[in-house]
This record gives sequence, C-alpha cells and structure tokens, in this order.
Amino acid sequence: MSDSVRRRLDIPRLRRRSLQSLGLILSVTGLASCSNADESALAEKFAASELHLLGSFCEGPYYAVRDGKFIFVDGNQFKTLSADITIRAIGSNRLSMRTRWGPINLVTTYLLKHDNTVAMIETIVGEPELTPEQWASAPGIKFRKAIEVAKDTGPFVLCQPSTPETEGVHLVTNKI
Repeated sequence: MSDSVRRRLDIPRLRRRSLQSLGLILSVTGLASCSNADESALAEKFAASELHLLGSFCEGPYYAVRDGKFIFVDGNQFKTLSADITIRAIGSNRLSMRTRWGPINLVTTYLLKHDNTVAMIETIVGEPELTPEQWASAPGIKFRKAIEVAKDTGPFVLCQPSTPETEGVHLVTNKI
C-alpha cells in the first residue's frame, strides 16, 4: 500500500443511548488547576481538543468541551451531556475528570499516550464508593452500564478544533 493512500477504518456506530452514557463518563471541562506548567498545558490541550474515535481521521462525530460543558457533536447539532465539569492533570500523562452524578462525584482517569495525542480511559470510579445496595438500585444499574459502555469504547484522538466556535450548531436540550 502506498504511503500516500489513507484507508478509512470502519468504526461501528454507537447507539444514541450508548453515546449519551459515554458522554456522561467522558465529561471534561476547560478549567484546569495544576501546579506544574507542563501538566496544566496538557489539561488545557485536552479540554480544547475534539475527541474523535481513533481511526476516524478527526472526521465525523466527536466529543468536546465548550463553555464548561461536555458536548457531543454530530453534524450541525450538538447535545449537552454534562455541565460543571472539572479536569486536572495528575501526572505527566494522566488526567482526572470529575462531574456530579446524582449523590456521587464521577471521576474518570485518562492515560495519554503517543506524545499525548491519544487518550484511553484508565479508571472510572464514584466518590464516595457505592454500597452494594446502591449498585443494585436502578441508578446503580444505569451507572454500571454507562461504565461498561465507556470501558468498551476505543481510544480517542485529541484533534484540533475544526472551528473556533460551534457556529451553526443547534442545541438539543435533553439531558441524561
């Protein structure tokens, strides 16, 4: 195969509900508070990027942070998946994202690889930890399913934003 030929990888379409659950797990924000300048820059780069599935060549649907909200963008529409999210670098190649999910804080840790251009979900935990009774409840079951969907999702590529703003994009107000 020629070096100049790009082959587009088939990426299975995720169901809408799966994408919404995944969006909750992936929630991030543009606000970073780190003491190390390099770690702070990494958190800012992550928050300013479009998060595309690996193999999509930075095309098609993606997740992004806009105005402190985590959104899913598909074509000319976007959906707010979570608001009031914080991101913090917790090492030279790890980021921690926190959002409120009912009575707990949902904390997702990403491992960044390949010169910090690829993000992989490393852990997803609730703080405080759920009790066995909470895991067995309807919200606990929904939470567990969302975690499973997120863990089964492939790595994300940190792509440059396609436009500085999401001009022409319409807000869908349904929230998870």
